[in-house]
Amino acid sequence: MENDSEHLKVAVRVRPLLEIDKTTDSIISIPSSTEIQIVDSEHFIKSAYDRVFDPSSTQSQIFDFVSPALNQALKGFNCTIFAYGQTGTGKTFTMFGQHESLQSSEFMPSLSPSSGLIPSSVQHLYQSSKEKSLTFYCSFIQIYNEHLYDLLQDPKRGKVLSIRESKLYGIFVEGLAEFVAESTDDCFVLINRGNENRAVRQTRFNHHSSRSHTIFQMSIESDKANKKGLIKKAKLNFCDLAGSEKYDKENNMIRDHVKELTQINKSLSALGKVIHALGTGSSRHIPYRDSKLTRLLQDSLGVNTRTILIATVSPVPNFVEETISTLKFADRAKQVMVKIKRNEISATNNQLILKLQKEIQHLKTLLNLKRKGGMQELEQKIWVLTEENQKLKNIGFTVEEVERLKVENKKLRIELQQMGTYGNTDGFYYTNTDEEIPKSTSPFTSETSKGSRVGSSKPSETRRSNPNSLPPKASSKIELTSKAKGFCDLCNCDFPCIHSAPSPFKTPKDFKSIEKSSSSPFRKTPIYRSAESTFGGFSTPNGKSPEPRRMNVRYRMTNCVVEDTGVTDKLKEVENRKKEMRNIQARLNKITELENYRKEQFKKEIKALEENRKREEEDTRRKMIEDKKKKMDILEKKKVVEEFKRNKKINEEIEQLKAKVEMREAEDKRRRENEMKKQKLAEYYSRKKQQNEFEGGNYSDDFD
Repeated sequence: MENDSEHLKVAVRVRPLLEIDKTTDSIISIPSSTEIQIVDSEHFIKSAYDRVFDPSSTQSQIFDFVSPALNQALKGFNCTIFAYGQTGTGKTFTMFGQHESLQSSEFMPSLSPSSGLIPSSVQHLYQSSKEKSLTFYCSFIQIYNEHLYDLLQDPKRGKVLSIRESKLYGIFVEGLAEFVAESTDDCFVLINRGNENRAVRQTRFNHHSSRSHTIFQMSIESDKANKKGLIKKAKLNFCDLAGSEKYDKENNMIRDHVKELTQINKSLSALGKVIHALGTGSSRHIPYRDSKLTRLLQDSLGVNTRTILIATVSPVPNFVEETISTLKFADRAKQVMVKIKRNEISATNNQLILKLQKEIQHLKTLLNLKRKGGMQELEQKIWVLTEENQKLKNIGFTVEEVERLKVENKKLRIELQQMGTYGNTDGFYYTNTDEEIPKSTSPFTSETSKGSRVGSSKPSETRRSNPNSLPPKASSKIELTSKAKGFCDLCNCDFPCIHSAPSPFKTPKDFKSIEKSSSSPFRKTPIYRSAESTFGGFSTPNGKSPEPRRMNVRYRMTNCVVEDTGVTDKLKEVENRKKEMRNIQARLNKITELENYRKEQFKKEIKALEENRKREEEDTRRKMIEDKKKKMDILEKKKVVEEFKRNKKINEEIEQLKAKVEMREAEDKRRRENEMKKQKLAEYYSRKKQQNEFEGGNYSDDFD
């Protein structure tokens, strides 16, 4: 089983025809339990899946399909089950069932046949883990308009949560409340409360359509290590995706509805892109971060999680395009391959040890304060525990030591829950009666006396809800002592006031207006809805009202897990004072820092002005020097030019003199040559004459 590769399991569920649709014929036929056909005038499509459920299929058949994965979750394998399809095709019915399906097992021997996957899976998990040392942590997330909200702690969607990733926890939501649920009733209460806070809207196809993606998470952790010294942990996700929807041109849709529709289609489109990229098997980038939904389900879609897709479709011919689109998505999802491996962590893991030490220190602190009530002793105990933790960090841990820490942690938590706690600010103190109270409960309110008016100004007839209280079993009986003062400490008004919550359960007929008011355990102001209309509302025998229960809760943060087990008023007051002092000191420090900053800025500005002045003076001096140099250079150049001109003129005169001298010399030379020629010619004629005279006497006459 470990490190096996398998394809994503896909099942298709066909919604039955409604009364308004029975005039039309179904376009879907199911030849076998693994095949589905769509046949009409334009389409003939045949597809095969792991399982196809016809319109007559029951909720138990759907559960039987996913139950093997639930059994593997108890062995340390992650599992994700999500419903996908067009709005109004039965996704929420498949996951949660009808309203009465979450009835408490104390009042019903078993869940109703219409119970959805989530309540049936919860009951199966607890029944299968009775002989195992396991702890279940439950949380409920809502993705509304691409923002994450805690359905159990933030019904008004006031705080947006962030997605984080760590080596120890993988992908998780920082600040999300995780309640310790020790029974199916605890889980049903959480599911009930979360569904009351979901964002819903009436649409063209559904009068109560979910406008957000919701994920009910169960973290399963073993309390003891196995023979190899490993502790198993698994994460189980139940995802009810919001349905895709087209823009209705005929009816004008309000702006909020259009925004919801756009964000839902955008996130589903991102999911489709991720499924397509995973189905192709290519090594290209997988766009998990395109949507909060795909980012949160990254572990479920990518690796190390057994994932089951339940695609819901409608057989009505008007919605054939949406049905084909859903089946195409299922075909792509069928191609996705995932590697499954068991999630085990070494019992000697440092991060796990530090987490357990932190929880034990916190629980011991609360128990010490409850038993003895001394703040000085509390501080001394904290100091001793700090020293003890410091010593434990410096020694090696064995598997037995870690198991001891986990067992001690759980015992302290249960002991703290069974002791009972103070109320927030009303001065009421609640004690246990002789009747046995469930382990997972810590009484916070009393049973309203029969026939008494809820919200009366008398303390004995008034009950205030605690922010972390949830309805328990009807067998839990708790008495209210006489410490009540009869007025609210927050606003000094007689009850009822805005800080008190009326009973969410049945009251006498004379007070029907009050009967309809129900307060979420996490709301500060009541929200009115009938007891029968609440999702999975509880009904009690003989008209008795079940009392709220206290459930342990933790919050996953970036670097640690913060436990919240019901800190008392005294400790809260001290912590609040310290927090106020820290805030005041922080504000003073900020003011001092601001003044110092302004002084530094002023000094910097003065220094900058001085530097600018010096720089300007230096620039002026530099310019003057440069101008002077330029003038000197110009004068030097002028001198050179003048010198050059003089030299040139002198050279020209010299050249002229040379030319004259050469001309004279040439004339003298010509004159000398002419004279020499004349002289030679005279000599020549002289010799000639002499010769003629010598030769004859007539030569001279002829010559003359």
